[in-house]
Amino acid sequence: MKIKLKKYLFPGFSLIELLVVISIIGILATLVLTNLTSARARARDAKRKADLDSINKSLRLYYNDAQNFPLGDSSSGYAIKGCGTVAIPTVCSWGSAFSTTTNVYMGTLPRDPSSTSSSVITYNYYSDGSDTFALIALLENISDPSIAESQANCAAPYAAFLAAGGDQDTTHDYVICAQ
Repeated sequence: MKIKLKKYLFPGFSLIELLVVISIIGILATLVLTNLTSARARARDAKRKADLDSINKSLRLYYNDAQNFPLGDSSSGYAIKGCGTVAIPTVCSWGSAFSTTTNVYMGTLPRDPSSTSSSVITYNYYSDGSDTFALIALLENISDPSIAESQANCAAPYAAFLAAGGDQDTTHDYVICAQ
């Protein structure tokens, strides 16, 4: 007696079909990750702009009390020298309060959103203690049209910052000044 073996053919995908599908998935994953990375950079840039706006408002409050803007201290990374007393100002550390002995202008001076515990990135502040200042943040998106616009709006104080030895790569500099 002969036993007949049945051949079972399992339908499946060919190697070419699998390679095409895997390639398409790889391309889609690359596109999604690229867009996600640029969206995160835009979000950090928006945070930088909002931080500078908040610092600008607190500097105006200081101006109302002292009738001038605090000095910029280039020896400590272009920090605001407006803490302590108005008569004897000290450097305000980024990440700490911007306050004098009588007034609190900002609870915490913000740090750049890219800062980590081991690498602190700060904003740049320049002022000669007069009626003007320049606040500078380095944006990640160099094609942001607000970079050129902000530099044009703050041409004089920004030029003074650059002349004083500030950041020489101006392609990333977003500037807010006293207007």
